[in-house]
Amino acid sequence: MKMADRLDLTVSVPADEWAYMQRRLAWFEALLLRIVRDRAAFPEWHDAGQLADLRLPGLPASRSAIAQKASREGWTRRAAKGRRVLFHVSSLPARAFDALIARILDLPELEAETDALFTLPTPPAPEVLAENATPAWVLPLMRLIRQEGDLAKAWRALPDHLPEHVPLPDVEDAAKMLVKLKLIKGH
Repeated sequence: MKMADRLDLTVSVPADEWAYMQRRLAWFEALLLRIVRDRAAFPEWHDAGQLADLRLPGLPASRSAIAQKASREGWTRRAAKGRRVLFHVSSLPARAFDALIARILDLPELEAETDALFTLPTPPAPEVLAENATPAWVLPLMRLIRQEGDLAKAWRALPDHLPEHVPLPDVEDAAKMLVKLKLIKGH
């Protein structure tokens, strides 16, 4: 192929939009695994009552508290029959979204033989991170700082916004990383 036959494009996508699309893609991947069995059991949109019934981590227990949280955080919504409002699964807080995906992937035994239906690829080997890699808790913290406008408030809210597999760093390690990234000044 000649250089004249190519058109290389670079597209800038806001981080929030990229994160939304990644979460939506994760939802659809999980849903595809379950769709063979029972499509109606895994809706993409839920009302506050349905979310309360799911008892997902990171969500309040009551319907009204969930509706308030959704309104406060600007979750993607759409109107439904009556006065109901439905919220998209990708708008859920990270812990709730991850727990919902985990429930979908917890496949029960099937009565029928499924080997002929699909073959899952072998998962890739875990990546070895470079020494200068940014820990997984940094991006959620940066989003919270932007949202809250205050490092202390963002730090207190961080545990509710971390994926389940990401441990909360201690204050000293977090401070060192924030200084290294020049997000705060060192002494």
